[in-house]
Amino acid sequence: MKISNKLIMGALWLSYYLNPPARDVDAIYAHAKKHNEKQTFKVPRYRNIDCEDLIVRTDSGNYHCLRMRRKGQEPERAVLYICGGGGVYDYCQLQLILAKKLLRWINAEIYYPFYPPSTKYPIKETYKMIFETYRYMLSRYSHHKTGVLGLSFGATAAMTMISWNNYYEEKLPMPALTIGLSPGHVPANQVERERLESYRGIDPIVPVEWVDAFGHIQKGGADLDPWMLHTGHGDFRNAGKIFLYYGEKESLVYAAPIYEESLKRAGAEYRINIEPGMPHCYGIGRINKATRTTYDEIVSLLNQL
Repeated sequence: MKISNKLIMGALWLSYYLNPPARDVDAIYAHAKKHNEKQTFKVPRYRNIDCEDLIVRTDSGNYHCLRMRRKGQEPERAVLYICGGGGVYDYCQLQLILAKKLLRWINAEIYYPFYPPSTKYPIKETYKMIFETYRYMLSRYSHHKTGVLGLSFGATAAMTMISWNNYYEEKLPMPALTIGLSPGHVPANQVERERLESYRGIDPIVPVEWVDAFGHIQKGGADLDPWMLHTGHGDFRNAGKIFLYYGEKESLVYAAPIYEESLKRAGAEYRINIEPGMPHCYGIGRINKATRTTYDEIVSLLNQL
């Protein structure tokens, strides 16, 4: 492992030991609920970025989606930027800085949904809100000029949006480009559980126990279709190009072959990268050579839409 990779992993493990995460389902739920209740939406004021609050409606509620573009820019392309949080934690406001930074590098309008966490509704409502955000984007941009970038759960949601379109026969043209950093998947059987278990102790960000625990919270006691939890088994037909990125030192990389099998079955055009020595969502910024290479590749892909 390269020295810079080791330094990144060492810093993450230090943070883990100084602030060990809850692992019990009830404890995670209580912690997430308390955190989520403190979150409030506000339209930020940036010197070089225009922001507008778009209201996205579902049958269950109205939600905010922030539209962002550089001042004076009239972009021909749009990016649906879906933040992470396991579908359990509301990190939308906290991760907004990542979307802001991306605007320095891409010539596009960003749609940033403040989706509801599963401490409020079962995860189906989250997926519905994100799908309706994309539906609105198509009223302004061609799907040929539309991309999706998802981080962690956001990557899961990006992939599940394709499944949603197929299972519910929405018949919307899917984005020309879907990019996912570390999409998750709840084990569907004993073989997958054993595969996940083999990654115990390597990930300082997403412990193995979280994968099942978050799936339990996402379900929220509802009777959900299996593909909404076991997302790697989704239906990925009729998609544009798909690029998935995992770190070798993360627990969710166990899902990479599961997604690959489904993507092959769907006849999708895809590439999955597993970066040696790197952690969960390693490509969210430009820190060392590995992160810069992936980040710059993502920027290039989006700018080619």
